[in-house]
Amino acid sequence: MLFNSIGFAIFCPLVIIIYFALEEKSHRAALIWLLIADYFYYMCAGAAFGALLFGVTFVTYLCGRVCGNISFSRGWRHLALIAGCTVNVSLLVFFKYFNLFSEMILKDPALKIILPVGVSFYVFSSLTYVIDTYRGEQKVQKDFIKYALFVSFFPTLLAGPIERSVNLLPQFDRPHRFDYGKAKRGLIKMAVGYFMKLVIAQRLAITVDLIYGNVDDVSGFLLLLATVFYAFQIYCDFASYSSIASGLATVLGFEVIENFRQPFFAKSCSDLWRRWHISLNNWFINYVYIPLGGSRKGRVRKYLNVMAVFTLSGMWHGAALHYVLWGMLSGLFQVTGDMTKGIRQKISDAFPVHNKNTAVLHRCFQVFLTFVFFVIALVFFRADSTRQAFTVFGKIFAGMHLSDIAANSIFDLGLGTFNMLYLLAGMVLLVIYDVINEKTGDAAGFISKRPTYLRWCIYYVMILMMLGSAAIGAKQFIYFDF
Repeated sequence: MLFNSIGFAIFCPLVIIIYFALEEKSHRAALIWLLIADYFYYMCAGAAFGALLFGVTFVTYLCGRVCGNISFSRGWRHLALIAGCTVNVSLLVFFKYFNLFSEMILKDPALKIILPVGVSFYVFSSLTYVIDTYRGEQKVQKDFIKYALFVSFFPTLLAGPIERSVNLLPQFDRPHRFDYGKAKRGLIKMAVGYFMKLVIAQRLAITVDLIYGNVDDVSGFLLLLATVFYAFQIYCDFASYSSIASGLATVLGFEVIENFRQPFFAKSCSDLWRRWHISLNNWFINYVYIPLGGSRKGRVRKYLNVMAVFTLSGMWHGAALHYVLWGMLSGLFQVTGDMTKGIRQKISDAFPVHNKNTAVLHRCFQVFLTFVFFVIALVFFRADSTRQAFTVFGKIFAGMHLSDIAANSIFDLGLGTFNMLYLLAGMVLLVIYDVINEKTGDAAGFISKRPTYLRWCIYYVMILMMLGSAAIGAKQFIYFDF
């Protein structure tokens, strides 16, 4: 049941209305209703998936009970930690890599299994509970209903954000009454998410898929353009899901982590990864980078830890070499940026900025260069294989000619004139929204406080543009594949 489907448009209001009605009578009844809704929502993707979700929940619940109970010896607690992590990581590896192993080892490409949607996200979320209870950062949750709600919370279940138990789990302890202010902020976040998905991401997908589907027959210029478009497509697609999820949680009275924070305004690669898929990056920092030693054991060890994190991130995204190379290249750019930081600072000091205009130009240059590095690595992420990725690089760096630019029009790339102009208008509005978010930290709250006439002008423009995108049809969110 996609967020952008008719079924969800019926399911979502029904869940919210009944949830708040039950909260007025019984908090326990409201929690049970929400848990039923969670499992119904997940099992719409596949009835068997519900059993897997329950299995992950039950195993991590039991392990957490032991990990956080000081009456058990340290050995038993350590054993429960290892068991919880091993079972869940093994489950993730199995679903992610079974198809690859069956082709390489069993030599049977027909033997395939389906990756359960959302498994990468709720396994990581549930692991935060096991690890945090062992560390003493999270109290043991004895109420299985509340813990099951944490793992299966439907706004974040299928594609995150990956919530830590210390943030989301305590929120199920208190009742949530309907709050008009929160509902308004949440609905604005949801509207922005739907706008990004319907108006921008789905149109960009048409052009990107057309060009990348014909890599051998198109010019280097078109491949470069498609890769740049893909950067905005994947941002708008994934950030739209996160915005809808965050908005929906806010309407229900919950607060979840912000997953994107204007990543294309970043001034360095490290800054970009602090703004992009924040929940996943935070997970790797808290549960991989810091345990490996972080930056505490010297610069060389720090760089090795960074590379380990990004390599694992690539492996998390998919069982293919091109994902691993994407992760390693992204890590290499971050390491290189840190290594050259001193040199770049000396150059900056030698040419000090004396006025505001020069400072703006310098920042724009930093933003542009960061985006270039992001796009270079993104070729591996978008390509269907490592071979195709190197074909794309070959055409961009060796086969691109100025005549290619003049020979191609952006209006002839699958969208036509009307839809391309529609797309460009949508991207302008998104830039304005992100600028407001960058300056205020809460664009949804900023809009909700504007005068009524201005707010409704914004609402009507967004609604009309989304309705004008209905003919494109509902497309699955990209991160459902991960």
